[in-house]
Amino acid sequence: MKTLTLLLLAAALGADELPATGARITDVTVYADRAEVVRTFTGRLEPGERTLVFDDLPAGTLLDQLRVEGGGRFTLVDIRPEVAQTGQPANEKVRALQQASRVQELRLEAVAQAEARLKFQKEALEKVLGRLTSAGKNSPGPEMDPQKWAAFLDFQDGQLAEIDRQTIALQREREAVQSELDRLVREAGVLRGTDSRARLRAKVTLDVAEAGEAVVRLSYVVRGPGWSPTYDMRADTKAGRLEVTYKAQVRQSTGEDWKGVALRLSTAQPGVHGREPKMNPWFLQKAEPVLLGSSFGGGVATATAAPAAAAKRVADKDRMQQMHNGFQFDNLNGVMEPQDAAGEKKAEMAELRATVRDGGAAATYAIERRTDIAQDNKPVLVTIMRESFASKFRHTCVPKLSPFVYLKTKAVNATDFTFLPGPTSVFLDGAFVAQASLDLVPSGQEFWTYLGVDQDVTVDLRLLGRREESSGVFSRGTARTVFDHQFRIRNGKGAAVELVLWDQIPVSNHEDIRVVLEEPVYEKDNEGLRMNESKFLEWKIDLKGGEKRDIPFRFAVERPKDMQVVGLSNGL
Repeated sequence: MKTLTLLLLAAALGADELPATGARITDVTVYADRAEVVRTFTGRLEPGERTLVFDDLPAGTLLDQLRVEGGGRFTLVDIRPEVAQTGQPANEKVRALQQASRVQELRLEAVAQAEARLKFQKEALEKVLGRLTSAGKNSPGPEMDPQKWAAFLDFQDGQLAEIDRQTIALQREREAVQSELDRLVREAGVLRGTDSRARLRAKVTLDVAEAGEAVVRLSYVVRGPGWSPTYDMRADTKAGRLEVTYKAQVRQSTGEDWKGVALRLSTAQPGVHGREPKMNPWFLQKAEPVLLGSSFGGGVATATAAPAAAAKRVADKDRMQQMHNGFQFDNLNGVMEPQDAAGEKKAEMAELRATVRDGGAAATYAIERRTDIAQDNKPVLVTIMRESFASKFRHTCVPKLSPFVYLKTKAVNATDFTFLPGPTSVFLDGAFVAQASLDLVPSGQEFWTYLGVDQDVTVDLRLLGRREESSGVFSRGTARTVFDHQFRIRNGKGAAVELVLWDQIPVSNHEDIRVVLEEPVYEKDNEGLRMNESKFLEWKIDLKGGEKRDIPFRFAVERPKDMQVVGLSNGL
């Protein structure tokens, strides 16, 4: 009966055309924004020129990227894509679902714009604080007294708290909108298959030399499917290990289900919270007087000018670096994929290790177990690998920018896999502690995982005093400003920890301005103290369990008495 049905269909299509009705999807290679799908036909072919018709290809198929492989007594003659008009009316329900989806997409755009505005407001507040704690642009400006400084900090704290509240509310709204959009896309995908006015097909013409069984594999590329990496990082401080679970989140809404396919994932053509903030160089500049022409009678007025052109270029570069550092820091929050509809769980494959196949500049991960991925756009988690690495833990702190002490751990990617940039869920000793992001980590490279704030280790930065002196190296008289600080460190843990502490001294941009580091005494880099060209200081401190320690930090700024210096207020 099956043979008779094929003969009748062949007669309807043409004497030499056969529908590839027995073909099924067997292999899929997913890229960041598309997938290569293989339909495999197995059947008996009679001698002569025969045309296999692979019907109902997905609407997103790239018809200029068809490929055929196979086995049997035949020769490939031609591959012809075809767009067949069905004359079927469009389904009104599909149109309604598409319109509803567009409404949700507009809501997502509105949420994204609101999030961008909040991010801009937060960056603006941080820039204001940055200007108060870094070199001014045009003039030294008045120094802020303690009451005004406290009022500003209270204002900034209140504004940041409100921004955080609105950000969380927008995140919840975005998740709800994305969940509704996914539901609409799934429903439309189920109905779309039979309601399209045009159907895509591929006609594969073969010259069959001898009757017999043949295997014909049609490969086509379809837009839309994609995968993105996501990670679980589980740090064990007692064992000194970091376990990394590397997963892929795969989505597709092509209009056809992938059932029991051999899945491959390609890296070809592939986006405060746990990491310490970054410092910027601290520059001192000489304020030069200039003459400004008056528009009233050609009079002349004297004003304090901006720094010289070279110093301005340095300041501009510094501001750009601040913006860049802020962008890096914001990215550490990570961008997690939205959750699915309420109550639904993402399907996850058994955690088998994938096989790595390198090819040129990209790698392909072959998943060992056959995989089901429905065309409902619901994310499916597929485990690529799970590996445990020896790791070293370290505490870090930048007291002048943040009062918190952060914990991180370093490991080496000792696998054949390249860790692509992606969001991470971080667990410390079995407890969830942070969401962060992982940068690109090639095989064999060291990488850090940031584990959030550790409340058991504290660093308190205290300004013991700022005093003015009259001594120095200049013959015409020298003004000397001394900044005296102290780091009060406490290890509340029962075990020893390694703490890295960062601060800075100013960088002089003028030959008559001299910055002297008085304590600690620095001659050259060593294991306990380092200093780079930007005058960033790095202390490496080993603390025993329960240990308390005070570390002095003092430097002086020397300049001629008649010179006004921009940036001294930043030492407060």
